[in-house]
This record gives sequence, C-alpha cells and structure tokens, in this order.
Amino acid sequence: MLRSVFFWTAIFSFTVAMLPMVVLSLPFNKEGRVIRFYANIWGKLNLFTSGVNLEVKGLENIIRNKPQVFVSNHQSIYDIFALCTLPVYFRWIAKKELFRVPVFGWLMMMAGCVSIDRSDFHKALSGMDIAANKAKSGASIMIFPEGTRSQNGILLPFKKGGFILALKAKIPILPITIIGSSSIMQKGSMRVNPGHIKIIIDRPVETINLGFEDRDSLVRRVREIISRNLFRGLRGRNGAVNL
Repeated sequence: MLRSVFFWTAIFSFTVAMLPMVVLSLPFNKEGRVIRFYANIWGKLNLFTSGVNLEVKGLENIIRNKPQVFVSNHQSIYDIFALCTLPVYFRWIAKKELFRVPVFGWLMMMAGCVSIDRSDFHKALSGMDIAANKAKSGASIMIFPEGTRSQNGILLPFKKGGFILALKAKIPILPITIIGSSSIMQKGSMRVNPGHIKIIIDRPVETINLGFEDRDSLVRRVREIISRNLFRGLRGRNGAVNL
C-alpha cells in the first residue's frame, strides 16, 4: 500500500513539474527531440520509483530517420512508462478520454498525440486520417491495437485502424511485445508491485507493396508475431501457458 501511495504521489509530482519545462522548451522542439527527452526521463522515473527493472531487446530493429507504426500489446499503465524510455520519438494514438485528464492530457496535446473517438465510427476514421497524414510527413506512430488493456495478459483481438493507417502512409510496422507489465499493476487495480518488464521489438513488417485488400492478412501476421513472443515469454516465467 505504501509503495502504491508513493508511486501515485511521484507520478503526479513528476508530471506537474515537467509541464512548465515542456511548455518553455516547445520553441526548440525540433523533430520532437525535446518532447522525447522529457518523455524518456518521465518514463524512467516512474519505473524507478516503482521498483521496476526494464529489459529491451531488438533496439537495432528501430528504423532511424524514417516514420514507422509501432504496434504493441497492452496489459498495464506501465506499458506507457516502458515505451516512453525507447530512444525514438513517436506520437501516440489514444482514446479521447485521456486528453481530458488534467496535466497529462495537456502534455499529450503538446506532444502531438492523436485523439480517437471510439464512440463514433466516422470520428474515429477522421482521427486515423490525421495520424496517417502525420506519418506521411515523417512522424512515427505508437498504437495499442487491442484498444484496451488485457485483464489477464491474454492477447485480445486486434482492431484494424492502425494497420490501415500504415497501409495508407505506406510505412513499415514494427511489432512490439511487452511481457510482465500486468504483474506490476493489473487493470482495475491501483496497487503497484515491483518487478521486471521485458520489451521485444521485432523486425519491420513492410507495407510498401500491400494494398487495402491485404489489411486482414497484415493484422494476422503482426498479431502472430506478438502472440508468439508473448507465449514464449510467459512460458519462460510460469511454465506451460495457454494463450
């Protein structure tokens, strides 16, 4: 309980403290470097204060100086902290409700994140078009295709929006698998547990020669990569696992 209270106090303090620094630095935010710098520190501080050790494999698969769509599974709020530590600047695609959170939502807007209204199909498509235009102009995108956090760590069905975005922009997809974050903080819980998170970044899946008709096979291919890594990671931790 004390660890959880300490964590929530720390994350609020870090976020509030960084807001004025980010605002003052925005005129110098060339290619997102300032936002990436602060996001990286923010993610590392939140992991450190929670007693979480982070392991990352596959950093060499990140494409430098070229936009890409990062597609990751989602188990916990700690996925966000862990992904923020990656040495690459990207814009999140997130549900509109997050943009209403004081301070945190303001930082998301300043970072150029894209709001998606999941309650309205046409507005959701409009949000994806905005993200696609950002990608075409050189911005990388991060998305959780499950649309929500998994309750038990089992991979949920993937929504197609992020894949259609990649097809429209003709940019590669990098599958990302996060293992262990659900044991740090489960969905629906405020309790924080120390532990270990592992991120696996796979080789890019190219879309340059694919069309809209290939969206379903593209979704299956990327989901199979993440599912395989998740299965191996959980099996290594807990023995036999059924996914």
